[in-house]
Amino acid sequence: MKLIRAIVDAFKNKRTRPRAIIWLGSVLTALMLVVAIGVSITTTYWFCAAVCHYPQIDAVTSYDNSTHTHVACITCHKQPGGDPVSFLMFKVEALFKEGIPTVMRSSDLPINPLSDLSMNPTKLPSYHCTQCHNLDNRGGAGMRGEPSTSPGIIMDHWAHTDKGITCTACHNRVGHYEGGDWTPYGYELTYSYGVQNQPLHDDFMTMTACYRCHRFGGDDGQIVSTPYPIGEYPGATGECAICHTANFDLVPENHRQPHFVEDIHGPWYLEIAEDVRTFVEGPIPTYNDLEGKGYDMGDPSVRALNGVPSVRAINYCYTCHTTRFCDDCHGGIAMPHPDGYTMQPHIDDATSHQESCSICHIVSSVNNTPAAAGSLAGTSAGDTCSACHHREQYVPGWEFDPNVNWEWIQHAQAASEVGGESCLECHDMKTCEVCHVNFDRGELARWQSRGAP
Repeated sequence: MKLIRAIVDAFKNKRTRPRAIIWLGSVLTALMLVVAIGVSITTTYWFCAAVCHYPQIDAVTSYDNSTHTHVACITCHKQPGGDPVSFLMFKVEALFKEGIPTVMRSSDLPINPLSDLSMNPTKLPSYHCTQCHNLDNRGGAGMRGEPSTSPGIIMDHWAHTDKGITCTACHNRVGHYEGGDWTPYGYELTYSYGVQNQPLHDDFMTMTACYRCHRFGGDDGQIVSTPYPIGEYPGATGECAICHTANFDLVPENHRQPHFVEDIHGPWYLEIAEDVRTFVEGPIPTYNDLEGKGYDMGDPSVRALNGVPSVRAINYCYTCHTTRFCDDCHGGIAMPHPDGYTMQPHIDDATSHQESCSICHIVSSVNNTPAAAGSLAGTSAGDTCSACHHREQYVPGWEFDPNVNWEWIQHAQAASEVGGESCLECHDMKTCEVCHVNFDRGELARWQSRGAP
């Protein structure tokens, strides 16, 4: 307070006023120089990479690996033509939101793990990109209404931008490219919400990313729903001819591996489906939920990107195939088997569609029944229906041997050793009578002649 009072008195005194004005001007000039130099230094690549974002080394090296490596960071991460006040506020916000966690080494790695920033129409609107890039020159004819084309791909940028879809909603890894020979450092850290670190970001130029908005009619086979009702935007369809030229090879290279259908596609699908289910039901946010968070819902870009699901919520298989395709190939049986299938539905199918079961389940020469492949440890020929139905869970005290016939050998031993009480929980006496009234001793002899115990 004494200093302020002294300054005020200096301006009131005619004799000291000129000196006070000179000192005030000098201090303000020095302050502006410090701010100007500070702002200039903190907007350089050196400061961003070596000081501010040094702990997020993958973000720096992926930027070095990109086509934008000679473009200043601030060019994309701050709106063009901003006024000095908003620019300084941007710096202050960055200092507290990013500077402090960086210094304390408490920021999540990798930074922006789900590429949420690229889906933010306020922080990365299209005019950040179009200050340099002209949509009229985006390959092919490039004129409005005439889709620009890459080899095998049809892409009409105007059809998307007219709906409010921003550039980075698709081109999210241009400035921080993680392809080619680039290799992440692989942090031994976890996200703050407890999910194991994934050093690679989602790439929105992949097929699964397109299917965040594009869908087959009725979202057949999708766990998540499209943000746009099918038909509201006629272009948001999953039909191949919308995005691919007639000469485009629709069969992915990974499908050409030897024995893909027999040995690869089933386990692969289950792994993909489980990853999607874990993501959708887990602690990671699934949708780009902008509503109710202070965004202007009247903005076309906000409306367009609101509710768009994450790439990880899209099942890769369903970008080409519908569940109807799976069902038709599997003989009319619902694939993948729905929840609760192991109860009555599978009993009916096993009775009326045994040929369909054998498409996937190996027929055992020992038990002569379709094998529940992979359901239990043991030989593929021995993982039979009996291996499930007669395991210890259902026949307490009996250890099923997959290499010994159940019908003629094991079931009698099990009934003798552990009793028939557990059997009658599923079977009634008529089941026993079907065989035991007309017992075929000849069939038993044939099994014993083959060396069966």
